[in-house]
Amino acid sequence: MVLKKDTTTPSTMSSPTIISASNEYSPLRALIIGRAAHSLFPSEPPHMIRATMPTLHHPEFRPHHPFPADIVAKADQELDNFARVMTERFGLKVYRPKEVDWAKANEGRGGYTGAMPRDGLMVVGRTVVEACFGWGCRRGEIELAYHDVLEDIMEGAQKAGESVRVCRAPKIVGADTLYDGLLDDDKPEDRKDGAKQNGTFNSQNGNQTTHWAINNTRPAFDCADFMRFGTVLIGQLSHVTNPKGVDYLRAVLPAPYTVELLNTTDDHAMHIDATILPLRHGTLIYCPSRVTEEELRRHEVFGDWDLRPLPWNPEEEEEEEEKDEGPPRYMCSKWLALNAMSVDEKTIVVEERQERFARWLEEEFGMEVVRLPFRHVNSLGGSFHCATVDLVRKEL
Repeated sequence: MVLKKDTTTPSTMSSPTIISASNEYSPLRALIIGRAAHSLFPSEPPHMIRATMPTLHHPEFRPHHPFPADIVAKADQELDNFARVMTERFGLKVYRPKEVDWAKANEGRGGYTGAMPRDGLMVVGRTVVEACFGWGCRRGEIELAYHDVLEDIMEGAQKAGESVRVCRAPKIVGADTLYDGLLDDDKPEDRKDGAKQNGTFNSQNGNQTTHWAINNTRPAFDCADFMRFGTVLIGQLSHVTNPKGVDYLRAVLPAPYTVELLNTTDDHAMHIDATILPLRHGTLIYCPSRVTEEELRRHEVFGDWDLRPLPWNPEEEEEEEEKDEGPPRYMCSKWLALNAMSVDEKTIVVEERQERFARWLEEEFGMEVVRLPFRHVNSLGGSFHCATVDLVRKEL
């Protein structure tokens, strides 16, 4: 389309006008939508690229290497159209970041993109949390692209007499130690201090050990590794989120919000929002190759939910509408279909080529599916959930 057992939210969250969101599916009132201009391929050490990116495209991830100009231009058209639909059809307030030359970011070392705000910002109640990015190329991303948006939010809250808190990420002083002992040219004798240095740390219940591309020497997390279910946030450890990052998030969240970790089986884990997709209160779709129903049920918040595995594997069963040549998915798998965005409990936005998924949502769950073009945004590393931050969701 192009325009021609959920815990109770605290009473202090009532009647929001500027910032208030405690789940992924209540009626949306305001959001941020990203901007793709000048996007670069992320430039991180080879071991991180191997851990997180599709093998076919590894050579693209080098310093100061821009995404193809036509893909970026079309991605911005898709984001602009998405913003128009949200404003004109749904009457939502939409904030957009400023355009940034990412080649000049990080004192000339280069950045990534302004298209994926979900990775760096999250609203929990009336608190905005900035991620402690693990990737060096994303350092300063929120300040460069979203500073003005955050200022507008704070000024609006002040004028409205609302209490809103913005929790900015701490600055890294000196050399970053997050890759110490993990780089390809690190010598065996440099790999010391056990779990602290070698990127190995246990899952929440202690029975799963994974080798990650970061260590645990300082807090690191992407906001997209967490989802909100009332006062409970469900998250995961990943190649960009470590235990100290989870501890930091727990420390900055307002009471009574808590964080629980999901034990996933994804060797390439980075962002949970293509692993689980809550449609509405009580209904969740999940990727069965990354998480089990048993593991989901371990969390009390899902005790009485209808938990549905996607009944086909998009990696193995090519959709008819996707057989035409499209832009490469440089950074994502086909499970990106689950990276949809709910407007409310009955309405969801999906990529227009995901027709099989859209029909399943309509027929199985009675959803109204808004189909929008987004394949060029997908090429940059995310879909509708990644490209947004929901700022205000009305309480159910």
